[in-house]
Amino acid sequence: MDVVFTIVSRNYAAQAATLMGSLAAVEPAIRRVVVATDGPIPALANLAEVIEAPELCDIFPALTVQYDALELNTAVKPHAFRALLGRPGVASVAYLDPDIVLYRPLDAVREGLARAPLALTPHMTRPLRGDANPSDHTILTSGAYNLGFMAARPDADVLALLDWWAEKCRFDCRVDFANGLFTDQKWMDLAPGFVSGLALLRQPSLNLAYWNLEGRTLARGADGWTVDGEPLVFFHFSGFDPARPEVLSKHQDRIRFAARDPLAALLADYAQAMLRNGHAEATAIPYAHAALPGGRRLTTPMRRRVLRAARHGEDFSAGLTDALGAWLDAADPEAATPGLPDVTRLMDEIWRSGAEPAALFDRATLDGRLGFHDWFAEHGRAAGADPPALDAAQALALAWRAGARLAGTEHRGDEPWRGPAGEVAQWLRQPGAGGRARAVTALIAARQDLRMRFVDDPDGLTAWCLGPEALELRFDAELLPPQEIARLASAPAPLLRAARFAEPDLAATGLRQRLFAAYGLAPRARWPAAFVAALRAEWDAPAAGVPGPFPFPRLFLAIWESRTDLQRMFPLGAGAARLKYLRWLVGGGLAEYGVAYMSLPAEVRRHPLVRAARLTLRRPPADPPPPPAARGACRTLLVVESAPAALSTPADVLVFEAAAGRIRTAAGVPAPAPARVERLVFATRPGLVPADAVALHARGVRWVRAVGAWDEATVRGLDPSDVALGFVDEVWSTAPPARDDLIRRLRELSAADPLEAGLRDLLAR
Repeated sequence: MDVVFTIVSRNYAAQAATLMGSLAAVEPAIRRVVVATDGPIPALANLAEVIEAPELCDIFPALTVQYDALELNTAVKPHAFRALLGRPGVASVAYLDPDIVLYRPLDAVREGLARAPLALTPHMTRPLRGDANPSDHTILTSGAYNLGFMAARPDADVLALLDWWAEKCRFDCRVDFANGLFTDQKWMDLAPGFVSGLALLRQPSLNLAYWNLEGRTLARGADGWTVDGEPLVFFHFSGFDPARPEVLSKHQDRIRFAARDPLAALLADYAQAMLRNGHAEATAIPYAHAALPGGRRLTTPMRRRVLRAARHGEDFSAGLTDALGAWLDAADPEAATPGLPDVTRLMDEIWRSGAEPAALFDRATLDGRLGFHDWFAEHGRAAGADPPALDAAQALALAWRAGARLAGTEHRGDEPWRGPAGEVAQWLRQPGAGGRARAVTALIAARQDLRMRFVDDPDGLTAWCLGPEALELRFDAELLPPQEIARLASAPAPLLRAARFAEPDLAATGLRQRLFAAYGLAPRARWPAAFVAALRAEWDAPAAGVPGPFPFPRLFLAIWESRTDLQRMFPLGAGAARLKYLRWLVGGGLAEYGVAYMSLPAEVRRHPLVRAARLTLRRPPADPPPPPAARGACRTLLVVESAPAALSTPADVLVFEAAAGRIRTAAGVPAPAPARVERLVFATRPGLVPADAVALHARGVRWVRAVGAWDEATVRGLDPSDVALGFVDEVWSTAPPARDDLIRRLRELSAADPLEAGLRDLLAR
C-alpha cells in the first residue's frame, strides 16, 4: 500500500481538500492521510483519513509552545513519516505540501523509489540569473531540496535518517536564516550522505513552482497540462493567494505573465477550486496554538525563549498553559547580576537576539541595564513584547529602584529644619555640611545607585540631577543654592553634560549637544532663568552679515555653517533661499538639533514670515510635551513607597507612589499633581522623606503642613537630630514612642479617623 499525506492547521483546510481531491481523481488507490496540527477538521473526513498530530508525535505539546504554525507543521513531518512507514503493509510514504495539486499519477516517484529508498526534488536544475527573487542565494539559504515533496520506503537507513531528523526538529526546526536554518528543510541537505541511495527527481513535471518555472513552457492541450512538452504531474502553488490570482506567489518577483498566458488559466483554476473548498471560511479560523488559554498571544521572542530553555532541559510537556506567561515575565536567573536591575526572560531573549538597538546595551553596567529597561518600556512592543510583558518589566525596574532607594548617611552633620514643614524648601536651598546642595544630598541619600555611580564625581552627580532626574520630575533645579546656580551659569560644562545624560546618543561634544541643552532640555527640565540666559546668549543674538526681512539669530546661522549640504541647498545670499532655509528649520531642522520651536526668541517666533513658513507645513513637528503643571488643591496627599491598587483611606485622599513617581487616587485612578496640599502625610521611611519632598516640589506640589506616619519601631529609632524631622510638623505612629522629645507633637494613630485607620493598616503590612 502506498500512502500520501499532508500536514495542515485548520486554516489550510481548503488547500488540503483541493490536494486530496486531486489525489482521489488521479491516484484513487493511494491511501490519503491528513495530519491536523491544531484540532480536528471534519470537512476532510470524506476525502482522507484525518489524524491529529498528538497521535503521531509524543513531544507535540512542547512543540506547540516552541514553534509558530509554519515551524510546528514542519517539525511534525519526520514523526508522521516514521509512524506511517511503520504501519503494516505500507510500501511507500510520500509527503506533499497542502498547496500542491496532482494532475498525473506519481509513476515517476514510484520509479525513483524502485532504485533508491528516498526520493527528493531539487529546488534548482539550472542557475537563476539576475537579481530577481528568488535568486541562487535565496535558494542556498532555503535548502538544496524543496521539502514540499519527499517520498520514502521502509529501509533501515531511512528509518535512522527519520530518527535523526526528528531529533533535529525537536529544537532546530525554526526559521533562522542567520544560523543556517529554515524549518525542517535545511537538514535534508545532509540526507544523501546518510542513506544507501537517493533518487534525485529532476523532471520539470514534478514539483513545478515559482522557483523553477523560469525558462519552462507551460501549456494545456487536449490531454491536460504539460511542461516542456511532458505531462505535468504536480504543481506547487507556494505563496499563492486565491484572492489575487494574477500573482503567482508572494515570495517572488521573477515570473510575470499576461492575462492570456496558460499560467493565468492554471492559477485561475486553482483559485476557483480553493474557493469551492471553503477557503474563505477556513482562513477565518484562528490558529489554535497562537495564544495561552487566558488569551495572551505568543510572539516569536517568547517562543524562542521557551525553545532555548527546552534545549537546556526545562519541561514544557504541559503545552500552552497560563503558567507559561508568568514564567516568561519572571526575572531571568541566567541574566541576574548582583546589584543591577533584573530583566525578565522575555527581555533577555530580545537582548540575546542580537537585533539593534537592544543588543547595544551593556547589561554588565548599571547604565546599560537602566538604559535597556528604558528602551524596553518605550520600544518593547515592536520587539515582540505585549502589555503584560511590559508591565512585568516595569515591575522589576520599580522593584529595583525601590530597593535602590536606601537611606544613606550623607545628611549627617546637617541640622534639621526647625521651621514649619511647608517652608522646608528654604532649608533645601542652602548648602549642606559638606558644601553640597542639600536637594542633591536628599536625592543621593535615598538612592544607592547614584551613590555608587558618582562616588568621586560631584559635578557628574549635579549633571545627572539636572538631566534625567529633572526630566523624570525627581529633582528641581530651583532648589539649588543661589551660589551654585551662579557657578553653573558662569561655567556651564555640567549643563552640557546633563544634556548628554538626558540623550545618551548625543556626541561627546558638538553643536547639537549645546543646542539641545539650551533649547530642548532647559525648558523640559525647568532650569532656572540664569541657566537659560547663559546657554542661549550667543545663539539668540542676531547673526552678523546675513541680510533678510526677518530676525535671523546666530542659532540659525550656526546650524547652516555646520553642514555643507545646507550650504549647497540654501545659499543665504539669495532671499528666496533664505526663506526656503527658514521653512526647513521650522519644518524639522530645528527638531533635528533638539531645539524646541517654542524656545526660540519671541521676536523670531512672532515674525510674520516665520509664522507664515510654519503655516505652509501640513503638519509642523510638535515640541516635546512640557512637564505637566500642578493644578487644583487637595486636603490630604499620602506619600507611600508603593501601595495596593486600592487603599482603605477616604476617597478624597490622593496618593503619591514614590518608587513609581506617580500620583493617583486612593482607588488607583491616575490623578494630576495638586498645586496646594493642606496636609502632606509621609508614610515612607524617614531617610527617604527628603528625596520624596524634592520630587513633589519638582512636580509643583506645595503644602501647608506635613505629618510623618511611621510604625513603632521606626519612631523608636529616630534621633532628635534626624533631618527627616524637619520635613514634618508632627508624627503619627502605631504606638507611643519611648521618648516624647523627638518633635513638637507626637500622637498615636487613631482607629476612629478613616485616614489614620487606613494608615494603621498600611504600616502593619
